[in-house]
Amino acid sequence: MHRLLIAVSFVVFGAASDAVQQPPPPKVVTTSSGVFTSAQASRGEQTYMNICVACHPKGTYTAPAFREKWNGNALSELYTFVSTSMPKMEPGTLEPEEYAQVIAYLLKINGMPAGKTELPADAKALRRIRIWMPVDNK
Repeated sequence: MHRLLIAVSFVVFGAASDAVQQPPPPKVVTTSSGVFTSAQASRGEQTYMNICVACHPKGTYTAPAFREKWNGNALSELYTFVSTSMPKMEPGTLEPEEYAQVIAYLLKINGMPAGKTELPADAKALRRIRIWMPVDNK
């Protein structure tokens, strides 16, 4: 009986200590909370107009098509897609910050609000940000 009590105590206290040692899950934020700055989106617009617009006319990446493709996804998925496949003839040739700026511009033209912090140019950091575009009920 004594051994059983020790074994049960070990399991209970061991599980409790594991729960305490686990870091909390990372906070998930959405694009509706201001994850880029206006200045960053303006720089992204310049890059878009200089490089992207030749293949992607203005309006190509606006709702509802953008919403249908990206709404609910991690922002890292959009960043990875753009940074590894664009520009079409020279994929991956922009600086990471330029890709983040273009993403900020895409968020802006899709009605996402600007905030006080620039969007990071790092796919890992962007995993915790979800693209969230509420449906207009007008």
